[in-house]
Amino acid sequence: MIDMHCHILPGIDDGAKTEEDSMDLLRAEKEQGIDKIVFTPHFNPERISLDKFLTRRENSYERLKNTKGFSELDIETKLGAEVFFSMKILEMDISKLCFENTNYILIELPTTHRPYGVTHTVKALIERGYTPILAHVERYGYFTQDPTQLYDIVMLGCVAQINAAAVTNGQSIKGVSALKYISWELAHIICSDAHSMDTRRPNTKAAYECVNKKLGENYVDWLKTNAVNIYRDQIFDIPVVHKPKKFLGRWK
Repeated sequence: MIDMHCHILPGIDDGAKTEEDSMDLLRAEKEQGIDKIVFTPHFNPERISLDKFLTRRENSYERLKNTKGFSELDIETKLGAEVFFSMKILEMDISKLCFENTNYILIELPTTHRPYGVTHTVKALIERGYTPILAHVERYGYFTQDPTQLYDIVMLGCVAQINAAAVTNGQSIKGVSALKYISWELAHIICSDAHSMDTRRPNTKAAYECVNKKLGENYVDWLKTNAVNIYRDQIFDIPVVHKPKKFLGRWK
């Protein structure tokens, strides 16, 4: 299995603080069955320059690779980033922020409001040959209130990612939204978004088990295949899904 959204690199963001924290998380990932990981530390173009971020990311990665026991874990790794949405990214060489050796880029949107220019920015990225992956789409209240907004963005050519914790907490608003998005094929991959062993630990295996129980094995296979295709930079065919419609006050 593959995890393409996590905060395991040490001392770079609000995730792992030390190499020991990182190793604890990596061992937990391995126990979940994860054998490929994309490290995606937070990058906010409004707060730090691209060059400074890349230097910090490389330094953190080198620290982790030189940590005792890292190589024995036998986990294949790539570098990436979780890029906070800003129209400034159109002025950058974002190839350096994509998942390593791919054209996929993980983008985080504000949770409180739909940002101005998101459609324009997504279209521009796609026209340049990049594929945006929208991080943890179950968190965005504006999608929950009107999932046709997510539908419209996905139909432009975006991938949508769900956090494992939302799936395992299926009774919450986020959990209900997550499972609906997957069943509608509006969400395409599940990732851990792991930060620490205390607050958000790796639990991808449990999330897949929930999907299998509630939606069926075919959805699990589909989600895993999507992750493999993205990791390998293969063409990702967004399914032509049915646009959500409101019926008797509920989205179907």
